[in-house]
Amino acid sequence: MLFEAYMQLVKAFPDDCEHLFGIPIGVGSRLWLSVDQHLYPSLLFPADASDERSDIALRFIDVEFSRTCQVATEDAAPVSGTYTIVRLNEDDPEIARVFLRLLQEKFCQADRPLRNREIGDRMLEIADLFSRIENARGDVVGLWGELYIISKAASMQGAARSWCFHKSARHDFVTPSFALEVKTTLKGNRQHRFSLEQLRPGSVLDVYVASLQVVETHAGKTVSQLLEMMYEEIEDPELRIAFFNQCLIKGGRDIYRSDLRLQPLVGDDALALFDARDIPVPHIGPADPISNIRFDVDLSQAQQIERDIRKVLLAFGDDC
Repeated sequence: MLFEAYMQLVKAFPDDCEHLFGIPIGVGSRLWLSVDQHLYPSLLFPADASDERSDIALRFIDVEFSRTCQVATEDAAPVSGTYTIVRLNEDDPEIARVFLRLLQEKFCQADRPLRNREIGDRMLEIADLFSRIENARGDVVGLWGELYIISKAASMQGAARSWCFHKSARHDFVTPSFALEVKTTLKGNRQHRFSLEQLRPGSVLDVYVASLQVVETHAGKTVSQLLEMMYEEIEDPELRIAFFNQCLIKGGRDIYRSDLRLQPLVGDDALALFDARDIPVPHIGPADPISNIRFDVDLSQAQQIERDIRKVLLAFGDDC
């Protein structure tokens, strides 16, 4: 919603405009989405002049509290008032898309005016996420595979809830009864890299591995296309924003720039599931001073799990 409105403002920005140029949005049209002469997007919140707070100035984001400003509009007289201004200091459309999506989830559903402290706290959370995205080692192929698993689950909501959002998680998906690690490859065989803890976690939880073989093709989907399709289908607002944040962190800052179009290998053989206990691992004795073990395993000839177990795993439902 916000990104589409922002692009319309960019197209309609008057040549002689010396003010912010915007439109009212949100519940009761209390908020304003605007652009300035640099075409930087801003979100304006009605504010009380007495609600004082120190401004926030970060690498990409500025927050100016309780400012008197004027907003020009396309069809009416300029609007003047006291507003808190949240601005992205960047006109790159893909960065703006991410920024405005985060603002949309954080602020546009609010059913009451927000105080400056609440706005500032939420913006610091967004700024922290931006920092994590900036420093993330994006894995577009790996993210594509995990999104594919979620999209094909009998319960997409259940799969999304089982997706591990913590950066130190050993496995991609964890349910009350099992963990699932997803490995995606463009190779002709099923060779994947594992950590010892992924396959032998030392817990009572059953661990399974999903091996997905994909190919690059013009008929395939980019990771951003998969993301957007699934984002629209998740109804729970908290789950939706957690899902979106996870995609950004795993995909990195160029998630919307990637034009890599993938699809599973044709037929039923693209996705194979294995019991982690059946996958060989290096033997390390309990007294050996060795840690952080990584190794490659070719699962091309490994025994796959039975179909009824596979069906239960990919359901991600209450019965799993």
